[in-house]
Amino acid sequence: AQSFMLVVTMPLGGISAGTQTILAFNYGARNRERIVQAQKYIVLMCAAYVTVLFILSRLAGPLFVRLFTADAGQAFDAIKVCTLAIIPLGVQYALVDGFTGMGLVQLSLPLSAFRKVVYFAALFVLPAAFGARSTFYAEPVSDILGPLMSVAVYALTIRKILSFPPRKTEEDGKEPV
Repeated sequence: AQSFMLVVTMPLGGISAGTQTILAFNYGARNRERIVQAQKYIVLMCAAYVTVLFILSRLAGPLFVRLFTADAGQAFDAIKVCTLAIIPLGVQYALVDGFTGMGLVQLSLPLSAFRKVVYFAALFVLPAAFGARSTFYAEPVSDILGPLMSVAVYALTIRKILSFPPRKTEEDGKEPV
């Protein structure tokens, strides 16, 4: 299950981190419209990738498991549980790495840490309340609560973040069309 989650998160991290330069450039250029447009595309790209992996986890999960073990039943069940909420995870990666790209580590670091804190808390709380097998649900719990927190912070802060003065061109000092 953890190997499959690496197949999900490593390329997802590459997609979202690779787009940081686009946001950084446009943030430095104070191009509000391009930042908003780029962030939409980045969220859609990340969500599309994890949606494909969600579908693959359901359809081709047993094939992936057979690469590592002959006992595909339990491992496939674990993959199905661990990937229950990977679609919101794509949004989390896009928003957190977007904040990082704009130099807002004071937002991105706590949001990233929040997801891990939720994961570790769920690792202890879920088995105590529901038994050992519920441990696998720590991943989807953190993959739901982390993105919810990221979306809330993004919604509450993005207007202020992008509230810089209109851009001016060097030639005439007027805002570009």
